[in-house]
Amino acid sequence: MPLTFLMFSALLLKHYLADFVMQPQWMLKAKGRLDAPGGYAHAAVHGVGSGIVLLACGVGIGITAIIMAAEFVVHFAIDYGKDRISARADVERNPRRYWQLHGLDQLAHQITYVVIAWFAMASLGMA
Repeated sequence: MPLTFLMFSALLLKHYLADFVMQPQWMLKAKGRLDAPGGYAHAAVHGVGSGIVLLACGVGIGITAIIMAAEFVVHFAIDYGKDRISARADVERNPRRYWQLHGLDQLAHQITYVVIAWFAMASLGMA
């Protein structure tokens, strides 16, 4: 299915851009705090980016809005959880633990895109 490949590839590219290119320090520092806007803004960038991808792939606006909202919540929760676990795991002095947690964080986000692509394709009658 070419559309599935295109959609999933675009979601992965969006993730790279939102996580590694478009994330200023004020967002990065706030991921573990419920009282700071940075983590919420970062999750919103992901949700909006995915929305753009889905709309470009022909997914309806209603399903896209639901997926965007779900991604916002899930993305924030994954990042918040990683930050809280990292704080307890003393990753500053344990690089191996840092990379294990970073890899788990990225895997969780990638699984999110598998689920998003499945729901999006199902909405198009292609799952």
